[in-house]
Amino acid sequence: MKNKIKLMVIGMAALCLHFNATAQIQPGSFGYYQDALRFSQSNTIGTARLAGMAGAGSVLGGDLSAASLNPAGLALYNRSQFVFTPSLNFNQYNTSFLGQGSNNEKSRLEISNLGVVINFNKSDFIPGGWRGGSVAVTYNRKNDFNQRLTYGANNNNSSIIDAMLDRADGFFSNELGGIEQVGFDHYLINPLPNAPDFYVSPVEGFPFQEESITRSGHTDEINIAGGANYDDKIYIGAGFGIVSSNYQMSRVYRESFSGTVLESFSIDELFDASGTGFNANVGVIVRPTDFIRIGASITTPTWYNFSEESDAIYNSEYNNFDVSGFEDNGQRVILEDTVLNSLQSQTNVFFSDYDLRTPARFNLGAAFFIGKSGFITADIERVNYANSHVSSSDFSADSDNRTIASIYQATTNIRIGGEFRYKEFRFRGGFASIGDPTNELLDDVDRSRTVVSAGVGVNMGRYFLDFAYTQTKFNDSFTSYTFADGVGPTATTENKLGNARISLGLNF
Repeated sequence: MKNKIKLMVIGMAALCLHFNATAQIQPGSFGYYQDALRFSQSNTIGTARLAGMAGAGSVLGGDLSAASLNPAGLALYNRSQFVFTPSLNFNQYNTSFLGQGSNNEKSRLEISNLGVVINFNKSDFIPGGWRGGSVAVTYNRKNDFNQRLTYGANNNNSSIIDAMLDRADGFFSNELGGIEQVGFDHYLINPLPNAPDFYVSPVEGFPFQEESITRSGHTDEINIAGGANYDDKIYIGAGFGIVSSNYQMSRVYRESFSGTVLESFSIDELFDASGTGFNANVGVIVRPTDFIRIGASITTPTWYNFSEESDAIYNSEYNNFDVSGFEDNGQRVILEDTVLNSLQSQTNVFFSDYDLRTPARFNLGAAFFIGKSGFITADIERVNYANSHVSSSDFSADSDNRTIASIYQATTNIRIGGEFRYKEFRFRGGFASIGDPTNELLDDVDRSRTVVSAGVGVNMGRYFLDFAYTQTKFNDSFTSYTFADGVGPTATTENKLGNARISLGLNF
């Protein structure tokens, strides 16, 4: 027969863990520390010109991307401009689990950049140090969360039922929570008659484990910025950004057994988060000579307000499992039949609202021009992910904030790019090294990113067309369940994110 039970599981962090839950994950963390990192990171943004140089170019100016990177660059415009940048993502994900690998691909068409710059430069015949400037309204896709991961392998070391037993030991049945509560409700773990705070399982053997995780969503920013030019030597700017993020995750985890009372146990989990926030940025660029530009910019933290909801369905399929001999002291559902074939339960939908403050960003940049033949440019950015902070009136985020301070760290991001000009043609290339936001206390996975890019363009005066391709590589890991000490079987992923974009521009 089939029985349906309504349960409540506190927080989804007890189920799907993006990171291996080491001792550095503070007890009582709900998993918002994962959101703190997810919504703090950014991919290569902006026009195809900037992407062709791996995101380097904060002091170049004359590019729509300046509104987000260094608004002082808007002051280097000498005419108005409209730019539209569609792009296509080509993403590959290679997952390894217990020596078995699986590959997944996902493509998506999107708009990476859109905006307009209005220039107010003075005529050369009008005296005065202030030579005018520009204002801009821009849109940028800052991050893309689309991903699909799958794996399947025989695990001859453990099952999620072993984790249920380990996490339940020492607690009476009315004290259980999380995934161990599910195991108890499904008769997968049962208290010993003479020691009700210790548990055994009727399930024997080791399972075939498989999992599928599908993620989607993105972070977008609308920026309103302006820049002013003083004596064609000093350029200053400021901007205000409105940021929106949404993230969805669907996860199916399944264990299959043979020759025992349980055929399979599965978890079907859904998660959705959306939020809006704001930030500001200021910057300065100095041109001491015609062939050198140096500059600095600061982007404040983004102050977000998020709403999340999540739920999960658990399903057990049995081989005519007789549960009549189990004592539950009224803690479990009363069954109409003591022989189980199928049992399903579901959490209540879990809602939460919370505020998130992401870290500030500090950037230094320089560019060296080789006459009219081109230039070389470099940026150094500093971001301290340990400064992220979560707060809410719905729950205490203290444990998540301690986890943030424990497992995240400051990174130094370096971007180098260049452009060679031949008549109306432009040839570009770049490289970026993005530091690992997690420290060695979390695990031994290096999550630093490398970006390699190339691009070409043609400038026809009033019109221009640019193309760029970037490839970003990084590693990650996730754990499907953990024992009481925070250790569990871990799958690692190699991610290759390709992006091709075209910028269509009009000068007026």
